[in-house]
Amino acid sequence: MQQANINGFQLFSVIFLFELGSAILLGMAGEAKQDAWITILLGIVSGCVLYLVFTKLNDLFPSMPLTSYIPKILGRYAGTMFAFLYVGYFMYIASRVLRDFEELLIMTAYRSSSLLTIGIIMVICVMYAAYKGIEVFFRISELCLFIILFILILLVIFEFASGIIRLNHLQPILENGWRPIFKSFFPTTLTFPFGEMVTFTMLLPFLDKQDKARKIGIMGVTISGGVLLLFTLLNILIAGADITSRSSFPILTAVGYINIADFVQRLDTVVIISMVLLGFVKITVFFICAIIGAADVFKLKQPQKLIYPMGFILLIASRIIASNYIEHLDEGLHVVPYYLHLPFQFMIPTLLLLIAIIQRKFTPQT
Repeated sequence: MQQANINGFQLFSVIFLFELGSAILLGMAGEAKQDAWITILLGIVSGCVLYLVFTKLNDLFPSMPLTSYIPKILGRYAGTMFAFLYVGYFMYIASRVLRDFEELLIMTAYRSSSLLTIGIIMVICVMYAAYKGIEVFFRISELCLFIILFILILLVIFEFASGIIRLNHLQPILENGWRPIFKSFFPTTLTFPFGEMVTFTMLLPFLDKQDKARKIGIMGVTISGGVLLLFTLLNILIAGADITSRSSFPILTAVGYINIADFVQRLDTVVIISMVLLGFVKITVFFICAIIGAADVFKLKQPQKLIYPMGFILLIASRIIASNYIEHLDEGLHVVPYYLHLPFQFMIPTLLLLIAIIQRKFTPQT
């Protein structure tokens, strides 16, 4: 796993799919109602700025993942502790994303199945991808990119062809002022999905041309953000801001309106397939980062040995983090952004960068 080598397009593919991930499924900035698109624009800009922090750290410590250079910045003991906390963070967020897609499949396609059964199948796929290694996973992601793009373009065409777009659903703009926009932006939209790019501090060292990391990442964040913006607008234009904000899966609600000559309709299955692909990529990224980090912290030469125990932990964690879907969503909206995302995505990386720059400035280089 440590000998992996990925190219720029592969990195872009994974960033694009990762950013869409569960964000396009669960919807974004629902609290801002018809002004959600403004919130997402703010999220794209802030996501790009945050990614610059991550790439600057990568520039200062080339060929080293986050869990390797934290001890160099903070010292052996404090640095190892924070590196271990990042491993736990990656595993916890992976379990949350897994739970999202378990619930999606149970609620839409496999009503007689259990969360555990769906979870086992998905975790086996994730473990297999991790076992095959980073290079294989990134090559698979290239194929997934084209599949997802084809499906999304098809959905957009069908939604416009169905004549279900209602421009008046976007009015009035700024009906309640900027307060709902900023409230939905911070910290939810800032951290989900844009702040989750912190995972790529673990993957950027595998890029074959390090000088392209910044350009590719910014492009990935911007384009994926643009797609999220487009589908958020379409969801609102089709179903209305109120229905979209209350829907568990807004994209499924909007696609349900598609009907072309009573022939092209009920495309839910196509959407679910594409969503599962996106979920697979996102969970695998978090899982691989957790394995790399754990192997780094415990100085293991064969990270593959961690796949089975950590896969088991991932499966069990997805089941016990919440007793039901409502509780799961409540934690994701009101607890995780404040107590986990902000520290691990924003505060700690920013402090690490400041400390590293000060150390470089005042410590003589030998």
